[in-house]
Amino acid sequence: MTEPIKEIAPARSVEAVYTGGTVRWSANGQKLFSTCTNVVRVIDLEDNSASYTIGDSEDELRITCTAVDKNRNRLLVAYNNQVIREYTIPLDPSTTKPELARTWKTMHTAPILVLEFNEEGNLLATGSADHVVKIWNLVEQQCTHTLKGPSVVSAVVFGKNEKLVVGYLEGQLHLYNIMKGAPKKHVNTWNSHNSHITALLQVPDSRVVIALSRDQTMSIHETETQETLRVLPLYESIESGAIGHNGNLFTVGEEGVVKEWVIETAKLVRKKRISSAQIDDISYDVVSNRFLAVSAEQNLIILDFESLKITRQIVGFHDEIYSCCLLDKNEGFMAVGSNTSEIRLYNTKTLDCQLIRGHTESVLSVVSPSWDTTLLASCSKDNSIIIWRLVTTSEDSATLIPLLAATGHANTVTALAISNSAKAPFLASVSSDCTIKLWGLGDLGKMKDVKIDAERDLVEQLPKLTCSSTMVAHGKDVNCIDISESDALIATGGMDKLVKLWQIDTQKMQLGIGGTLSGHRRGVGDVKFAKHSHKLASCSGDMTIRIWNIAEKACLQTISGHSCAVFRVIFARNDTQLVSADSAGIIKIWTIKTADCESTIEGHTDKVWSLSKNRDESEFVTAGTDGRIVVWKDVTEEKQKIEDEKRREAIEQDQTLTNLLSQKRYSDALIFALTLAKPFCAFKVISALMSEDSSEELSASIRRLDMRQIEVLLQFCVKWNTNSRTSPVAQRVFYEIIHIIEPDRLVSMPGAYGYIESLLPYTQRHMDRLDRAKQDVSLFDFVWRQMRSAV
Repeated sequence: MTEPIKEIAPARSVEAVYTGGTVRWSANGQKLFSTCTNVVRVIDLEDNSASYTIGDSEDELRITCTAVDKNRNRLLVAYNNQVIREYTIPLDPSTTKPELARTWKTMHTAPILVLEFNEEGNLLATGSADHVVKIWNLVEQQCTHTLKGPSVVSAVVFGKNEKLVVGYLEGQLHLYNIMKGAPKKHVNTWNSHNSHITALLQVPDSRVVIALSRDQTMSIHETETQETLRVLPLYESIESGAIGHNGNLFTVGEEGVVKEWVIETAKLVRKKRISSAQIDDISYDVVSNRFLAVSAEQNLIILDFESLKITRQIVGFHDEIYSCCLLDKNEGFMAVGSNTSEIRLYNTKTLDCQLIRGHTESVLSVVSPSWDTTLLASCSKDNSIIIWRLVTTSEDSATLIPLLAATGHANTVTALAISNSAKAPFLASVSSDCTIKLWGLGDLGKMKDVKIDAERDLVEQLPKLTCSSTMVAHGKDVNCIDISESDALIATGGMDKLVKLWQIDTQKMQLGIGGTLSGHRRGVGDVKFAKHSHKLASCSGDMTIRIWNIAEKACLQTISGHSCAVFRVIFARNDTQLVSADSAGIIKIWTIKTADCESTIEGHTDKVWSLSKNRDESEFVTAGTDGRIVVWKDVTEEKQKIEDEKRREAIEQDQTLTNLLSQKRYSDALIFALTLAKPFCAFKVISALMSEDSSEELSASIRRLDMRQIEVLLQFCVKWNTNSRTSPVAQRVFYEIIHIIEPDRLVSMPGAYGYIESLLPYTQRHMDRLDRAKQDVSLFDFVWRQMRSAV
């Protein structure tokens, strides 16, 4: 593409779908209802484009918990002002969105932390931080029980024969009899745990309730006899549990492992690690025979029941994104480095995501060479670099296989760049230790897969790259790096306000000093070589972009226009344009020759850390601190077509109006002008009608108008009446209207009173002006007569 970019627009984006709280299954097991701050996001597991939002994102209230009844036709949402909203879920949510059925205030004095339906769905238990559980009869719409406990309510479950078991933050378990007319509500207390009760589960077809706790044990209780059957060790702080269709217990906790237990004996049947972080919740959907696990890093993980294999991963919320990179020859995948240790691998079409474990701290940069888009290099705050290969497992699925690791930097590896040619491939890295390192990549095609132990550090198990050259690059942290198209030069930028150039000897794989570019007044955020010219662009915290001549090491141009620090810049359109992004989330498109800003877009709400483009520059990808990934499409051509079409339509309309006027078909011309809502055209037509010999022409034309056209004409009159030059036309039109249309019919028109009120003050002003003119004429006539008589 060679045409200049004038405007870009979002084509698709990765937004937050889960920010903590509860996630519920839909009736058919194909959708999830997840909490996202102040709205509920409905995630379609089969089709991402069918996902939607329940609630108002502008609402200041925050959701504390949600619940879906057994029949999955009602969704209850509790907010931090202790109000509950009930939404009706249609049988087919893809065609009809859930609607708000009712809202009620619970009278709790602290946020509601637990919502739980009974098996029939006619009772609801609300547990709060005010130590109180309330039972609500949803049929009669009233509170039937208020049960005061010893501490914050953490779990609730309805038992058989109208029993209720409540778990508390300090480890107590209370058994309540909620039968109508029961002489005693609180019937028993179990002190089997000494820590937070995280989950209560009703064993199907029994009167047994299981309690899970952070004290690494589970207790089994009989609600009818009120006895504790057994207390069994689980050797892990448990966060949540679920009972599968085989009757076994599945638990998750701080280890990030799903474990299956035989309930009666606490015998461990199987286990599988699915996350490097703690797992906060697990739930089972019997319809789809799948588990949903929610990690502490706010990722949603779908598991197959039989194999515990991960079938789908959804990133609930990107805390902060540092880097994005398109992979594969068709750019069908995108690697994302963020404020977590995993690399997020997205399918760019379906936006399905996989979490690739390897680093132990935040991933700061991901890059891929143009000569092999299946290769990926990543660097992290753990001071390491990993080389990966993209392996497609199916048409829409792929994964990253680790090949090599590089260690040697003494501090955070901040940025990477890979050579543009495969003849002598190399990797260059910069770090907060102020150094630049050169790594020869050799023949990666001959690399064999390494057997990886998931329990051990990945970097320690991989073959190591050898550093061929190391140089102290800057006096402070090095932020960025780029390699010239010929692989002869490397540019780096640092917090010492300097851009440094480095020569590369690809035969010996050695670095040499190439020069220094000074001029920025703040730290340099990014550097980029032009592809087809000897130019270099750099951006800085001093809010400017500088274009440098590499050969002369001189600044050719300084581009100003950003109002805050510029973090990223790239060349576009054969090096004739720049795209830049700053710390306020603003994206700008520049034409280098004139230094003109072609477009300014509010792309993000916070810092933009990543700015990249696809091969043909038809799309750009940005991401940053707000956790959003936005794919921008070049819409210059589309906008131009729309503008050309509007211009063509305007010319055609003007020609039609001119033809009608030349043919003296004034009535048709007036209808045409009002239909197109063109005030000036209507003014021209009415002026022509008023200049006709017959005074009935205007009246006859207005009689042909319908009420909608009369309303448009009144709107025009209000505008015309504000100007003394056009007011005669407005007054004449209004005169004709009030003589043609009955007063009652005119007043019944929407906004009629507003039109009249707008006309009155200016009409009075015009009347006063005419009175003064009349007086002036009379005075002039009197003076003239006196002068004539004197002569």
